[in-house]
Amino acid sequence: MIRKTGKKSDLRLNILGVGKLVLLSGVLVAAFLLSLILGMRLAVSGNVMETPVLVGMSLEDAEQVFSNVELGLVVGGQRYDLQIPAGAVIAQSPGPGVGIKAGRDVRVILSLGRRTNAVPNLKGTSLRAARLLAAQNGFEIGRISEISLSDEDETIVEQSPVPFSEETVDDRVDVLVLRKSVTSFVMPDVVGWNLNKALMFFENHGFDTRVFYRRRSSVRRGSIVRQFPEPGYRLSEEDVINLEVAR
Repeated sequence: MIRKTGKKSDLRLNILGVGKLVLLSGVLVAAFLLSLILGMRLAVSGNVMETPVLVGMSLEDAEQVFSNVELGLVVGGQRYDLQIPAGAVIAQSPGPGVGIKAGRDVRVILSLGRRTNAVPNLKGTSLRAARLLAAQNGFEIGRISEISLSDEDETIVEQSPVPFSEETVDDRVDVLVLRKSVTSFVMPDVVGWNLNKALMFFENHGFDTRVFYRRRSSVRRGSIVRQFPEPGYRLSEEDVINLEVAR
């Protein structure tokens, strides 16, 4: 018995065949993209290395380690350290175990060991003398704090670190300076005063005075017609008084 296939059956078979072909093409494209991505990741990861642990290692040993890897070793500085001996690494950047591309540099800080020069005694000296004394001993003046309690000027009364200490890794010494107390005055109203009277007044109080003459026909010659600072201004001994005088 011969069985006839209708047009609908033929159309259904054609659609199924096209669908299988599209599905197969999609699988092949996805596989290609996946293999491409994996290949790129492998290529990138193959160019990235983990930084070795260098802290505590001597510079010679660190250089030996870096002779076997595709990384550069750069010494970025030195500083004192109470624990790590001189010549050994006390810090590195990037830190241990960090991913870094081949060909990049790793910077290290080397130890100078413990200090052999003690902190100088700066107490009782002037700030200028303290700077010289600190420099002679391999230190420098750090933060400067001030108080005003007496007539002595720029006398160091405290310091940190304390004198003769060797338990420090910093080159700076912070100091507390006793400054001369400054007396303040209130500027009086001297407009109309005679110049000689004003000069004697300000000289007796330790102020410097500058005089400027202006032609004023309606004012008595030698009288003050303008002043700076203005009346009521709080003066210090460092201020200069400016007076305009009629001539």
